[in-house]
Amino acid sequence: MSAICGIVSLDGRPVSPSQLEAMVLRCRHRVVDGVSYHYQDGMGLACLSRDSSSDGTGECLPETFLEGQWVFAADARLDNRESCLAWQSSGFPVDEKAADSRLMFGTLLHDPQKGPGRLIGDFAYALWDARQRTLRLARDAMGMRSLYYRVEPGRILFATELSQILAVEGVPRRINRKAMAWHLSDQQTPPGCTFYEGIDEVLPGEEVEIDLRGRVRRRMVWKPDPSHRAHYRDSREYAEHFRSLFVEAVRCRSRVASPVAIGLSGGLDSGSVASTVGWLAEQGNDVPALRAYSWAFTEHPECDERENIYRIANRFSIPVSEIPAEQTYPLMDLAAYAPDEDGPFNLIYQSFVDKVLQGAAADGCRSVWFGYRGDVVVGGGIHDVSGLVREGCWREARFELAGLRRGHGLSRTRGLWRFGIRQVFDDTLYFLTRPARRAPLSDAFLSAYSPRDRLPSFVTPDVALRCGLPDRDPLVADSNAWSRASHRERYRQIFSPLVMSVMRHAERHCATHGLARADPWSDRRLAAFVLACPQHRVNRFRQPKRLARQAVCGIMPDEAMRHSRKVVPSPLYEHAIRHLVHDSVLGLMTDSRCAALGLVDEEHFRELFKRHCCGDLQDVDFWAVLSLELWLRHWWA
Repeated sequence: MSAICGIVSLDGRPVSPSQLEAMVLRCRHRVVDGVSYHYQDGMGLACLSRDSSSDGTGECLPETFLEGQWVFAADARLDNRESCLAWQSSGFPVDEKAADSRLMFGTLLHDPQKGPGRLIGDFAYALWDARQRTLRLARDAMGMRSLYYRVEPGRILFATELSQILAVEGVPRRINRKAMAWHLSDQQTPPGCTFYEGIDEVLPGEEVEIDLRGRVRRRMVWKPDPSHRAHYRDSREYAEHFRSLFVEAVRCRSRVASPVAIGLSGGLDSGSVASTVGWLAEQGNDVPALRAYSWAFTEHPECDERENIYRIANRFSIPVSEIPAEQTYPLMDLAAYAPDEDGPFNLIYQSFVDKVLQGAAADGCRSVWFGYRGDVVVGGGIHDVSGLVREGCWREARFELAGLRRGHGLSRTRGLWRFGIRQVFDDTLYFLTRPARRAPLSDAFLSAYSPRDRLPSFVTPDVALRCGLPDRDPLVADSNAWSRASHRERYRQIFSPLVMSVMRHAERHCATHGLARADPWSDRRLAAFVLACPQHRVNRFRQPKRLARQAVCGIMPDEAMRHSRKVVPSPLYEHAIRHLVHDSVLGLMTDSRCAALGLVDEEHFRELFKRHCCGDLQDVDFWAVLSLELWLRHWWA
């Protein structure tokens, strides 16, 4: 949760210290250990250091090589330190105690082309080549750190937070209407598309190179390999492989100061993380002590998971701080829901997250763990009946199909078509049409992925056209590199823009409370392995998160695993909007900024909202427009 920022003068003029200091001041909440500046011939950068590591390897400092011919800065946690020690440039001194950023620098010097793809962890970096006068910017593949940049005729600006660029004199604040349309389309704003014209975001897994003429070259340095396949004899071997990767992901994130906060629910995602930390401690590993922060529901007992939470907490002696759910009703305090200047994305249950972070900071924690990505990595309702058929598991395929049909309330014919025939036909057709580079048949059924089709009915009809919203989601085209429909769906879920926004928002929000954020489920090694597995080994309708459950067997308490389930706290949200904040919501959408910009039909919104609150449940997501309205009122009044 450190930060970096910098300015490059394309004409070689000295960088004004006042402008760089303005960028630092905008991000001063990230500073604990200090700010380090580096200036040389037409370039200046700053490192805002907040080291949450237990061994000092997380410090953020400018690094130079060959008397400033190369300058490097990174906000990073490196997971494959041992490998990077073997990939160091000659003449660049490093040792086992070197900071993560220095190891990264040496790896990039050793092999500028392949080096970025070898870095595993959460990071964003800037590398300045003074000889060629080129700037290289990059982010980790899972999007756990942020990095923005702006190219002007005479300079380049880059920073961890977009608002740092806005703080520089002369940078205009022009709203990006296309980004707003994307946000209204189920909050699926693609990485790289920011809410300000002229400011771009480095994509996850991308390296951007900008030369002295301001020309931008972009390349992906790591993506999961669609051709890679994991082939084992039975489920136990898949589970053993996954278990080794998951334990390593937790171990890598355990190099932090103790204690560590964890948002603990009664589900598998956070429960497996907490259990693995406790299990590693029992094996004699050096891991931090955990403090759990959990929701406690009394008015909505169907959401309460405390019984299962304490099965884990008691087993591993983890203290639990209960947060009464009745203190976290959404939108009760609109000021608490004021979005960042960077963009309107916000969480419905932000009040709960705030309570977790406030409690963690008060208890002396310097980092907090979540299990946000577990659902999309090993769950997500992805089913692979065709995979069972291909492997000759006819009996299992029949039971899986019957469960899916009954669970979705479909007739035998419709269930067979939706979960069986269509998927098998699509997988077959993919191989027949691939030489012609045609999209698979499934794209015809993917209206849920079309940004225009996802727009709610109260959005002004011509918004998509006026804002340039495309007919087809680029993520769908990207996922077509996978030959199986179930793998394409898994890829779309793991790397969905909504998930990326959650990761970015969580990191930003943790930083404002003085905490570093980590999520073992957001490890690229886990994502790559799951995408290489047959998806019926990963998840089943009757065995949700099958692979993960098998992997943590013997680590997570058996009773806790048996009772772990997916609990959605929607009753909290529904009670709030119907009874507690009903008038506030209507007030937000009266003479709203969204309507003034021609984005929303207020009358239609209020009609749908009132019908929803009266029990006529509408299949409409109100949150996207409410969060956009809050952002516009706060930052564009």
